Amino acid sequence: MHPGLGPVAEARVLYVEQLRLVERLQTHRGEFVIWDFGLGAAANVLTVLRALQGMKVPVQVVSFDHTLEPLRFAYRHRAALPYFADYETAVEQLLTDGQATGGSGPESVRWLLRVTDLPAFLEQTAANSLPKPHVVLFDPWSPARNPDMWTAPLFANLHRLLDPSRPCVLPTYSRSTLLRVSLLLAGFWVGTGRAIGRKEETTLAANRSDWIELPLDRRWLERAERSQSAEPLWEPVYRQAPLSSVTREKLRQHPQFLTNTSGLIDPE
Repeated sequence: MHPGLGPVAEARVLYVEQLRLVERLQTHRGEFVIWDFGLGAAANVLTVLRALQGMKVPVQVVSFDHTLEPLRFAYRHRAALPYFADYETAVEQLLTDGQATGGSGPESVRWLLRVTDLPAFLEQTAANSLPKPHVVLFDPWSPARNPDMWTAPLFANLHRLLDPSRPCVLPTYSRSTLLRVSLLLAGFWVGTGRAIGRKEETTLAANRSDWIELPLDRRWLERAERSQSAEPLWEPVYRQAPLSSVTREKLRQHPQFLTNTSGLIDPE
C-alpha cells in the first residue's frame, strides 16, 4: 500500500513536512481543523498528531471512512505498528464512542469519527455544520479501486464547503491527470507535491494560489489536452477518456492558466 516508504514515513513527508505544519502552528491562532478523508488504519492522523506534540494550539480532527475494519485490524496488531504507541486510549475511545479527546498530542485534541458514505454526505445539508478545515488529508483507495471518492462532483462539493476566508490545503498521493483536472474544475489551485517512495511527484491543491509552490503550468495543460486519461469521473465508475471539448475550454479559462502564479505556502 505504501511501496518503498511505509505509511508513517509517507504521512510525515506528504502532510507534516510538505505542509510545514509545525512551523505553521507556532504562529496559528485559534483552533486548527483537519479533515481526514480515508481514515484507514489511522497512520496519517496519528503521524500528524505525534508531530504536533507540545504545540499550544487546540486541534480538531474529523475522520471519515465507510468502515472501521482496517482500523480494528491494525489496532489488533498494534505491537507490529509502532505509530499506535501513546495513542492506544484515544484509538479505543474512537472505536467505542466515535470520538476521543486529550492524548499526548497537542495541548487540546478532539478527534471525531464519521462512518458514512462520504460522497453522499457531502451533498447533504448536514455537511455544512462541519468545522471548516485548514487541511484536508486525502487518502482513499485509487480511482480504479474506489471511484466513488474521485469524482468531479465530490471535489466540487468539497470546495463548496470550504470557508473562502480560511486558507485550506489538500495534499494527496495521486498525480493522475483526471484527479488534477477534477480539482481545477472544482475551483482549486493545483500544483505538484513532494515525491514519496517510488512516486516522483504527488499533488497539492489549495483554495488560494499563494499556497501552491509549484503550480501546474500551460505545459502541463498541453499534456493534459493530449492525454487519453484526463476527463474527470462524472459518475462513480472508473474509465479513461480524453478531455471533452467542454472540459478543455473550462480548463483554459481557469485563472491558474491565465496568469503566472507562484509562491511559497503562507505560514499564517
